[in-house]
Amino acid sequence: MSLGVLKRGVLVALMLVSSTVAAQTPQVFFQSQWERDIGQSVGVQASPRGITFVDDPAHEYARVMRASISHNEDFSRIANGAPRAELLLPPPVRFVQGHTYRIQWSTMLPAGTRFDSQQFVIVTQVHQDAKSGPPALALSLQGTRYAISQRGGAQYQKVSAAQWLCCADSDVGKWVHWELVYRPRESGNDAYTELRRDGNIVFQARGLPNAYPGQSGAYLKIGLYKPNWRKEPTDVDLVSMLYGPVTVAEQ
Repeated sequence: MSLGVLKRGVLVALMLVSSTVAAQTPQVFFQSQWERDIGQSVGVQASPRGITFVDDPAHEYARVMRASISHNEDFSRIANGAPRAELLLPPPVRFVQGHTYRIQWSTMLPAGTRFDSQQFVIVTQVHQDAKSGPPALALSLQGTRYAISQRGGAQYQKVSAAQWLCCADSDVGKWVHWELVYRPRESGNDAYTELRRDGNIVFQARGLPNAYPGQSGAYLKIGLYKPNWRKEPTDVDLVSMLYGPVTVAEQ
């Protein structure tokens, strides 16, 4: 075999390996039913009016979830007393290390949205199965930009990968379709995180820790979490976001 043929063969092999995550057929094991209700097994961390279900203003879906938090609300009876309006998706939505998952969901910033240039708000997160500590993955909004952060491994308080994303101000009043491919590994070996926005890859991390040591029960939270709202300066007194259906698959 010639050296040229060998090199081409190695290149093809590498291309096949790199496309394995995308090529495998995902097996759906959770789909939200916002058109009817959230279901008794879905956890709610919100004030009584923090999570509601409304008609889709863009008419893409029948009914959608609306998460809202107000600066003057009493959050003392909600988890850790911090401003939040979140749904905790139930089992079997748990992310086991070494398995590969594909998560699809949609968000919309409603008409009249004001952006907070001084503080972030998490809008979707993968949280470790322990009840405290920062999320392993967090999609957030600060000012007019989205951002994604990833944590894991022994130094889980430190960010292993992060990236600013663009143009939330252009998303007001329209649906943004997100897709997350997530293979958690506390060591980083074979770990993979990929985020797509409207079909385009906007973040990718390979071989970097994205799970917590000894944990294989991380779960998905959909909604708003603004932990520093009462502690630091802010530009806004109301935050709202709409969420379309959520689909979770393993591949």
